[in-house]
Amino acid sequence: MVDRAVGPARSGAEMRGASLGPRGRGLFDRLLSGLRGSSAPRQEAVTIAIASGKGGTGKSFIATSLAVLLHKAGLRTALVDCDFGLACDHLLMGAKPVFTMQQLVTGKATLDQVLLTTPCGPRLLPGASGVRKMAALADRELLTFAREIGALAGREDVLLLDLGAGIAPQIMLTMLAADHIVLVTQPEIAALVDAYAVLKCVAQVHEHARFLVLVNRVAEPGRGEQAFQKLTEVARQHVGVELHYLGEIEDDPRVGQHRLGQLPLVATDPDGAMSVTLAAIAARLQTLAGPLEARAVAADLGLEARFKQHRLFL
Repeated sequence: MVDRAVGPARSGAEMRGASLGPRGRGLFDRLLSGLRGSSAPRQEAVTIAIASGKGGTGKSFIATSLAVLLHKAGLRTALVDCDFGLACDHLLMGAKPVFTMQQLVTGKATLDQVLLTTPCGPRLLPGASGVRKMAALADRELLTFAREIGALAGREDVLLLDLGAGIAPQIMLTMLAADHIVLVTQPEIAALVDAYAVLKCVAQVHEHARFLVLVNRVAEPGRGEQAFQKLTEVARQHVGVELHYLGEIEDDPRVGQHRLGQLPLVATDPDGAMSVTLAAIAARLQTLAGPLEARAVAADLGLEARFKQHRLFL
């Protein structure tokens, strides 16, 4: 009699996955990988995504300014440039990165090699600029990104994610993983329509997402709140999400005149009108999204886990 080779015993879950076919097994494995792991709590930053429906709303200017202001308030603050292939935060922060997100997600550099401290204080994880393939990361690269920003969150009080504009899958995925979403828009109808599109797409996946709306480039005081009320009414009727008003920022020609490579206005002109407005926005952010400090989070509820969870459905 010939003895049959006996392989290692498989769990019931593995046997069920084996019967699903190639595509089914792939989804099954992704589901298991998102659910496995220790749930032991660890300290993790509050994560805030800075998003917009269309380009040109001033999102990166706001993200970099908030990073500087929160750092000046004594918070351990890091900014991640998640406009993966069209990054510019390093230029707005006066930083010169040696490595970028491209080397990080492809395994050619470590988090500590890519992460840098900017001249005005906050740490920056710079994105890549002009790299087309970064606009559509492979699944393995997305998982690496999730792991690395999860590790970074374990070091900070506040983690700001400066997203690319629009609703591309990896932008949506990063937005959904955040604790709060600052949605930057303008009073013009085109910007409000695109902002509503972001609200609608997020609500389809995460109906309890927390949105803080910031209206930028307002021509006169009060126009920002009027735009917010319009957006709120449409969102309430058709999406069912709750919006919170973060404030408005008046149009200021000095912002457009600020040269790339210079430090942010909140660092070079802290008493100017724009800096005072941004400081009030940062203070309100701490009220609405606070306390902005590292807190104990179970590993299966942390940033990396949330990223993996939403990845299953996008």
